[in-house]
Amino acid sequence: MENAPQENERYIRQCALPEIGIKEQKRLSQANIAIIGAGGLGCAALPYLAAAGIGHITIYDNDIISRSNLHRQTLYRDNETGKGKARTAADYARALNPDIKITAIAKRYTQNHSDKKYDLIIDGSDNFETKTLLNTISIVTQTPLICASVNQWAGQIGIFAGYAKNKPCYHCLFPALPSDARNCNEAGILGTSAGITGLYEAHITLGYLIGLNGFEPGRILSFDFKTLRMQNLTLNKDKSCHHCKDGTQIWTPQEKKMAELISMKDLKEKDFLIVDVRTDQEIVSDPVQCAAENYMHMELQTVPARHEELPKDKLIALLCAGNIRSVKAADYLEGLGYDNIIVLDKFSL
Repeated sequence: MENAPQENERYIRQCALPEIGIKEQKRLSQANIAIIGAGGLGCAALPYLAAAGIGHITIYDNDIISRSNLHRQTLYRDNETGKGKARTAADYARALNPDIKITAIAKRYTQNHSDKKYDLIIDGSDNFETKTLLNTISIVTQTPLICASVNQWAGQIGIFAGYAKNKPCYHCLFPALPSDARNCNEAGILGTSAGITGLYEAHITLGYLIGLNGFEPGRILSFDFKTLRMQNLTLNKDKSCHHCKDGTQIWTPQEKKMAELISMKDLKEKDFLIVDVRTDQEIVSDPVQCAAENYMHMELQTVPARHEELPKDKLIALLCAGNIRSVKAADYLEGLGYDNIIVLDKFSL
């Protein structure tokens, strides 16, 4: 294991778990999620989601960093006060894991953003107006929602999928929203309360994406951080809820189609083109022994600009150091209509 490729080494400890292998890690690398809010909840969740290898994370936040929030928004530094949260958080995540894609949108999330499709929406907001909007967009776009809130010593997290006829939406839990709810500035909050809740959001996100049992819509966690008590509940759909009563989809765990992973031995019997998405430096130190007509170098970040150079009448065998970047390239090319794509297992060379 000492010579494990860098990108494989990054995830080697989580992939050592019996529940997580290359298939589950691929699910994470192919996931496209949105985090709405880079405050106390988002700051706690983002580093662990980025470190775990979530393929594409989009962060929405129109606010700036203020010193009074740093006790719970520990992703930011004192000399960054006045900077935008979304871009600063994105910079942090990119530095933490340069193998993934991070998009910063320094705007308040609104209905206008509902045209962007995600595999999962993560709520890091601090007001019921935004949570109601996210619930509506979750139902309309049929996207699962992980919603959280913190108030003084209390925290709560839930997974919702109101578009499904057998799963609840946010308003199945809160039919009538409080009109006198106070935000953290008014009510006060201990930083660890937001941090623990945000960490649980990250944990639930990872469990949901890899398909762990029990991480499905309807799961509600409730915390009392003053008495150190936690409740784990299952919420049924409220048949009278007017927000989601017309849900007709049968909810099933999401299963994305993965590009086939094959060995070099299997590849030799086919008409193929190896597309090496590693960097120049990697190729110099570890060249591939292959006939020139069967080999092309196309670094991952150049694939969007150069994909038209790839033939559609040959098997495209994507190659990288640890089968992670090649999976990203495969996902992108399949989205463009390439239907003869496989991932070449680097460890079979």
